[in-house]
Amino acid sequence: MTTASAHVQDEHAVQTGIVLIPLNKLKKSPTNARKTPHAKAEIEALAASIHAKGMLQNLVVEPELDEQRAHTGFYLVAIGEGRRQAQLLRVKRKQIQATEPIRCVVDTSNDPLEISLDENVTRSAMSVMDEVEAFARLIDGGMNVEDVARRFGCTVRLVEQRQALARLSPKIRNAYRKGDINLDVARAFAINDDHAAQERVFRQLAKPITHAQSVRSALTIGRIPAHDRLARFVGAEPYEAAGGRLVRDLFESEIVFFDDGDLLQRLASERLDAMRAKLGKEGWGWIEVHLGHGQIEGCAGERLHPTTRKLKPAEKQEIGELEAKLAELDQKLEDAEEDNPLWADRDEVEAKLDALREAARVFDRKLVPHAGALIVVDRDGRPAVTRGLIKRADLKAIAKLQKENAARRDEGDGKSQSSEPPAALEDDAPRLTKALTQRLTEARTRGLRASLAISPHVALALLVYVLLRQSACSEDVPGVGVNVRPVGFDDDDSVEEARNAFAERGADHELVMLGACIDQPIDKLLDQLAILMAETLDLTHDGVTREDKRLQQMSDALAAALDLDMTRHWEASQDFWEAAPKALAIGALETAPSVASLGADERAGMIAAFGKMKKAELALTAAQALKDGGWLPELLITPTREGAFAVTAAGESALAESEDAAA
Repeated sequence: MTTASAHVQDEHAVQTGIVLIPLNKLKKSPTNARKTPHAKAEIEALAASIHAKGMLQNLVVEPELDEQRAHTGFYLVAIGEGRRQAQLLRVKRKQIQATEPIRCVVDTSNDPLEISLDENVTRSAMSVMDEVEAFARLIDGGMNVEDVARRFGCTVRLVEQRQALARLSPKIRNAYRKGDINLDVARAFAINDDHAAQERVFRQLAKPITHAQSVRSALTIGRIPAHDRLARFVGAEPYEAAGGRLVRDLFESEIVFFDDGDLLQRLASERLDAMRAKLGKEGWGWIEVHLGHGQIEGCAGERLHPTTRKLKPAEKQEIGELEAKLAELDQKLEDAEEDNPLWADRDEVEAKLDALREAARVFDRKLVPHAGALIVVDRDGRPAVTRGLIKRADLKAIAKLQKENAARRDEGDGKSQSSEPPAALEDDAPRLTKALTQRLTEARTRGLRASLAISPHVALALLVYVLLRQSACSEDVPGVGVNVRPVGFDDDDSVEEARNAFAERGADHELVMLGACIDQPIDKLLDQLAILMAETLDLTHDGVTREDKRLQQMSDALAAALDLDMTRHWEASQDFWEAAPKALAIGALETAPSVASLGADERAGMIAAFGKMKKAELALTAAQALKDGGWLPELLITPTREGAFAVTAAGESALAESEDAAA
């Protein structure tokens, strides 16, 4: 056997034992049992380790022989191919020369396949906890995290994770060695450095412990998860700037906790107070804050709506430029991936456009002190402000002021029509096109007529109301054509059949028809009156002018009186979604059962994916996801009638439980 300092001097002379062989004379052995290539990260880690500490293990090689069994001067690596590749990487990085002498053991007595297999099979991996404690001893001995990562060719995060496990209670580390907990559970214990808390949770749970989330939940009681609405509302940066500490799970990057709940509440209150003060300067009579979707006590179904003031030339120009830029970006992003930086540009342009439009919307200053505003923090932590809410106690005062305003306008121009610019029906919903609004209100008119036709009491009340308005106020009721002349409309078949059956009784002569009517009992006349009143309805509109607003209010009032369920008369088709704004489709999809049932992260990812879809694909997705789901756009939703009982989600759950128990 030669000494470790011996070199291969004659390329055709074969030495055995420990020798130094130039790196460029080493080849991968074709008989190596390991056929799967080494991972790139593994080779890089080996290269870093060798660079820091030298090669701690010799390579085992055999001489390469030609067909005549003569030595070619090269050696085949049976054990240590990964280390050979790591040295080649060091050559590429110019850390060593290609002729760097490598310490090898030349083995000509053992089968190279067998020793290659033996080296990969019989060795046992080091226990994770042993590795953790060894890393900790290195750091305790003076190395920092970066030094350890560099010398062992691993990431700083991996070393920090090992350090977190090293800080576990000795009892928890011992439980891992005994098999009472698995590695995921050990990692979950690392969320809290308090040994007493770790051991208390360990005692409470049945062994073996296999559910990491149970451990993590028990150790983070009192901390606020980062996905909580209040945490999102405040934000991590302002919280940390105020001295708050974030607790991050080193093993699950998406798991973050706000450690100081009191500080979080204070910061949230300060931000809400600032929003309240800003709203107060606008002159609202009252301002309420709800951290969620609460109900406002005593609030009426009506609300004030802003009008859009005349835009300045500079504002018109800027809005036009932003709209053109938005259209250009939409075209570029038609088939773009989610990580395309143009999405951020689009969000910025859209935000500027929304801000300009919002700045042009104004409320009547005389009415503002009699109404209020609501600040809501939604589940994603986004604040939303709703202005113009009216409490029932203020309805008379507002009605009086509106009447005075109308009288002053009439005196000023001698006209009954308002001179104010048109205002949209909603101030916070995605704007529908005129054509789409007309389609929806046509559908609702059809539903109202069908419902009124089978509701004699409401029909009679409506007739009395119309006649009273004409008699006492000399005013017509919008949307009701009581002259009486029926409005031509494509009604449901049931309405047409009932109408025709009654009319045929006196079709031969008008006096015969009169006699037929006189011969009918009152209940039959009321039934027919309902049908005839239904024929006078036409509440179709474009959703633009003040008269359109009055039509929608009348439509809402009738829908509430009739308990109209528009899901029986209309369904959101793919054609509808192709015509509707993308924002409306995405908002509706958030309520779909298949999306609402997902976890917060999955739901956010799904909603983000909806935003990247083409219009046609999104329309098809919405039509399928919301089919038979009972979804309705705002224009078709029947408001709860004042004084009526509304069944809440909790009530529905209780009713379901009661029915199950009865069954």
